[in-house]
Amino acid sequence: MKAQVNVALIGCGRVAEVHAKALCALPQTNLAAVVDVKPERAERFGKVYNNRARVLTDYHEALADPEIDAVEICTPHYLHPEIAINAVRAGKHVLTEKPMAISVAAADEMIAEAKKAQVKLGVIFQNRYNDASVAVKDAIEDGRLGKLLGSRLFLTWNRSDDYYRGSDWKGTWDKEGGGVLIDQAIHTMDLMQWFMGDIDQIEAKYYTRAHDYISVDDVAEGTLKFANGAVGFIYANCAYPYDAPIFLEVYGQKGLAQIHGDVATITVGNETTTVVQTADKDVGKRYWGFSHQRQISCFYQDLLAGKEPFLNGEAGKTAMAMVLAMYHSSRSNEKIDFQRFLAGGYKELPA
Repeated sequence: MKAQVNVALIGCGRVAEVHAKALCALPQTNLAAVVDVKPERAERFGKVYNNRARVLTDYHEALADPEIDAVEICTPHYLHPEIAINAVRAGKHVLTEKPMAISVAAADEMIAEAKKAQVKLGVIFQNRYNDASVAVKDAIEDGRLGKLLGSRLFLTWNRSDDYYRGSDWKGTWDKEGGGVLIDQAIHTMDLMQWFMGDIDQIEAKYYTRAHDYISVDDVAEGTLKFANGAVGFIYANCAYPYDAPIFLEVYGQKGLAQIHGDVATITVGNETTTVVQTADKDVGKRYWGFSHQRQISCFYQDLLAGKEPFLNGEAGKTAMAMVLAMYHSSRSNEKIDFQRFLAGGYKELPA
């Protein structure tokens, strides 16, 4: 069994810095290549993180390298499926940033191709590894909260028109796949679903209320019904004056759990437990969460052990589909049968 995985990092933008730091810090990984269509950005990454890494502008060169075992994808959203599918066909394992795709069909193809090639596909949702998230999940699993009755999520962050003007893909339907839901709220939506279980139904609305430069969602709200009978409520906007700490609550018959930013409080009866996040050294933006390195480490430990990743393609597809189902509900003015949507049973509607 190999002791170390040679990894090509594809896309050298902001979030890629966290990936590069993790790949250089972990004993089970070697940052063997950095790839970006902008040569100067790839060169900088090579110099900063590993001057022995190959510096490339075409990811196909990394896929053709027999020394490369895996790729991590940190490109614009719309490129994730193309790169991932080509990578698994080349026999490379794949760990991609969220969302794995911007359509259910593309996500399904990624999953199918990885299984066919017998390689591993993982999707980044690092907040599942946060101390607060793990504590809440444990309280649910061991029955301390009792039967779950409801969950609510609030995300109010700030993304200016200049933020979107400075990108050739952010704030677009065809390249980013949406706005506040698919870029910011998706992480906390993933936690809600992880805590609450399977979703039966979603009804939602989205709006563009506070930006002149974009036409994607900057405000959205949704109502969910879960298979266990619980209800969920989502509110998100990216037009608040600052990036306020996210709020996620899970309410059960026996207790209440709340995550506020990176702190969890779990109350059962007269007893309240507080869990404060232990920060990893290199985390990037605080609102990304503190656990990229934890998830990346877990992915490669699973890979080296021949195990399926905890956050595999199916898990990544669910959170993505929640976002897309909210968009579909708003466009169609109908309640969405989520399991049917997840199975590709709805025709895609134009934005």
